Amino acid sequence: MQIFRFLGNVLAKGHGLVLFVILLMIGFGIRHLEKDGKETVIAGALSSVYYPAQVVVSSVNRIHSVSYENDCLKRENARLKMERDNLREGMEELQRLRELVHFDNVWDYSIVTARVIGKNPGRFLTTFVVNRGTEHGIEMNMPVFTTHGLVGRISAVSNSHSKVQLLPDPSLHVSVMVQRTRVVGFLEGGSVNYLNASIPSYTGVHEGDTVVTSGLGGIYPKGIGIGVVRSMHKGDLDVVTELELDPFQNFTHLEEVFIMQKKPDWVLQEMLKNAEIH
Repeated sequence: MQIFRFLGNVLAKGHGLVLFVILLMIGFGIRHLEKDGKETVIAGALSSVYYPAQVVVSSVNRIHSVSYENDCLKRENARLKMERDNLREGMEELQRLRELVHFDNVWDYSIVTARVIGKNPGRFLTTFVVNRGTEHGIEMNMPVFTTHGLVGRISAVSNSHSKVQLLPDPSLHVSVMVQRTRVVGFLEGGSVNYLNASIPSYTGVHEGDTVVTSGLGGIYPKGIGIGVVRSMHKGDLDVVTELELDPFQNFTHLEEVFIMQKKPDWVLQEMLKNAEIH
């Protein structure tokens, strides 16, 4: 028992080399005795010490081997996860390219893809920056949208970047239309979770009606989705109905958008401005 306690203390103190030398000497001693055919009580005692120690060393080796295999499996698992994520990103990019081809066929305008690279730091998300500018053919007031619907318009342009004004911005007014009744109204801002619109009170709009762009105003083509009517109430003058819409877009999660290379109809814009003045 004293020998086992001694070996245990050597292992506990991390003196692996010392233990190895001791076991090696014991092993040679046993073999020498067996070779001469003079196995004695001492040889038997040495064997009884050597065998448990050999088991301990083998167990330590197995633990190191299992630990190494575990590290290898962890690295392989991390590599496979990275490959899976890259494959998923590639599939999503392929889907976006297919959607882009579809929109090129739907509209009479060229479409440019852009990545969102910055957002306004305020509490209310009203603008973000994309990585496309004048060198990519982008100009002021070009419509910005996704497969879900309208996002906003280009409000500022530099050589390689552009700022997009989003629909929740209360200063952005968009002419919209209730798809079922064809009645025209105006979108008047909101938040990332809802949008506000006004239409004439006599129109008979219902909850669940779809609202799209009307095509009026010279900037946005007709029929781009805006949202669905969530609720409504009479305005202060009782001549308009105020609508609250569930937007088709999730403005906080946008990563890529489409920019329609449609130049505004400035003649129509001037006519509308003059009508507002008079």
